[in-house]
Amino acid sequence: MKDLLKIYRRYILTAALISILIFILNLLLLFFFLLSQFGYKAADDYQSSRADTLSEHLTLEQGQYILTEEAEHLIDKDLAFAMLINQEGQVVWSRNLPDDIPRSYSLTQIASFTRWYLKDYPVKVHTRPDGLFVTATPRHSMWKYSVEFKEGFLSALPAYLLAAVLTNLLLIFAFAILFGQRFYTSLKPLVNGIEQLTEDKALDLAEYGIVGDLAGKLNKASSTLIYQRKALKKRDNARTNWIAGVSHDIRTPLSLILGFSDSLAGSPHLDDEERKEAVSIRENSLIIKRLIADLNLTSRLEYDSYPLQIKACAPCALLRSLIASYYNHDLAEQWSLSLTLADDLEGLTLKGDPNLLLRAFRNLTDNSIRHNPKGCRIQIHGSLQKDFLRLTFSDTGSGIPIQVIKTLYRTETSDNSGSLPHVMGLRIVKQIVEAHRGEVEFELLKDVCRSVVICLPLHCPPL
Repeated sequence: MKDLLKIYRRYILTAALISILIFILNLLLLFFFLLSQFGYKAADDYQSSRADTLSEHLTLEQGQYILTEEAEHLIDKDLAFAMLINQEGQVVWSRNLPDDIPRSYSLTQIASFTRWYLKDYPVKVHTRPDGLFVTATPRHSMWKYSVEFKEGFLSALPAYLLAAVLTNLLLIFAFAILFGQRFYTSLKPLVNGIEQLTEDKALDLAEYGIVGDLAGKLNKASSTLIYQRKALKKRDNARTNWIAGVSHDIRTPLSLILGFSDSLAGSPHLDDEERKEAVSIRENSLIIKRLIADLNLTSRLEYDSYPLQIKACAPCALLRSLIASYYNHDLAEQWSLSLTLADDLEGLTLKGDPNLLLRAFRNLTDNSIRHNPKGCRIQIHGSLQKDFLRLTFSDTGSGIPIQVIKTLYRTETSDNSGSLPHVMGLRIVKQIVEAHRGEVEFELLKDVCRSVVICLPLHCPPL
C-alpha cells in the first residue's frame, strides 16, 4: 500500500504542478497583454510628442510658413501627411497632403477627426496660437478606439479577478482529486494482487479499465507460480521420501554387515590378513552409515523438515566436549587439537540445538583429519564480536580447494557439467549455521581456504 500511496501522492503533486504552471501561464499572458497595451500607449504618446516637435519646426516668416529640412525628412519618412488649419478652418500649410483630404473644415468636422480618423487616416493634433497642427500616419497603421466603464465596475474589478482566479484553481484541484481518485481506485486491486503473490495466494483480478492488461498478466503469473510451487513441492517431497526410504531400507542390512564384520574382526579363527579385511569392512560400513545419515540430515534441513531442539546451550562447553571426545577415542599422534577461547565467552549461552551445533563443529574437525592423512595441527579459536559468536576452524594441512567452495554455493540451475567434489560435510555445516540464522565464511589464501569461520547471533532465535 505504501507504493500505491506514493504513486497517488506523485499524481496529486503532478496535478498541483500543472495547476501552478497554468496559473503562471495566465500571468504571463496577462503580462504580455498589458505590455502590448503599454506599448500602444507608448507609441501613441510618441506620436503625440512627435506632432508637438514637428509643430515647433513650423514657423511663420514674412507671411509664409516655413518647415525646417529635418522636420520635412521626418514627415516624408514616418507620416502620411501634415497640415496646419487656422482659426477659420482653412488649411494654410500642408506637406504631402492627399487630394481626397479637404482644404477647409467646420468646427464639427474638426471635433470629429481629432477623436477618430480623417478619411481613415489616424491623426494627432497639436494646438498652436495660430491654429491646429495635424499629423497623420498611413491608413491601417493604428487602431483608435474609446472604451468606457462604469466606475463601480472598475472598483469591483480586483475582486472579480480574484474570484475568477480562485474559481479556476478550485476547479483544477477538484479535477486533480477526481482523476487521482480514479487512478488510485484502478491501481489498488493491482497492488493488492502483487501483495497476494508474495503470500502464495491465487489471483482473480478484474481485467478491465486502465490496468486491465496488467491485471490479466498478474492473473496468469499467479497461475504459473502456483503450478510451479506445487510441482516443486511434489518433487521435494518425493526426493525427501526417497532418501528417507533408502536410508530405512539400507539401515537393516548395514547393521548386519557391521555386526558380522565386528564379530569377524574379533574372531580367533582368522589370520591377520583376514582380520584386517574384516576391520576394513567394518570401517567402510561405518562410513556408509555416516554418509546415509548425512544425506538424510541435509535433505531434512534443506526442506525445513528437521525439528530443531532449541534450548540454551554453552558454546564453550560444546567445544571442550568436542576436543575431549577426540582424545578419549585415541586420536592419532599425527593430529593435534588446540582450543583458544576469549575470556568474555566463559559462561556465555545462546539459543540453539546443541546436537546440531556439535555436529557442525565435528564435521569441520573431521574434514581436517580426513583430508590430511599425514597429520596436521587443528586450531579452534572463539571470540565475541558485538552480538555474534565468532568461531574460526583452521589447520596446517592442505586446506580446502576453491572448487569445493564454488560447488558448495552452486545452485541447481548452475552448470553442473564435469566431476564435482564431495561437499556433503560442508553443506551440512552451512545448513546448520543458517538454520541458527548465522553465516559461514571461508578465508582464502592463494585460491585455498585456510580457515572456516562460523558466526552465530547471540540474541536472534533460530529459524
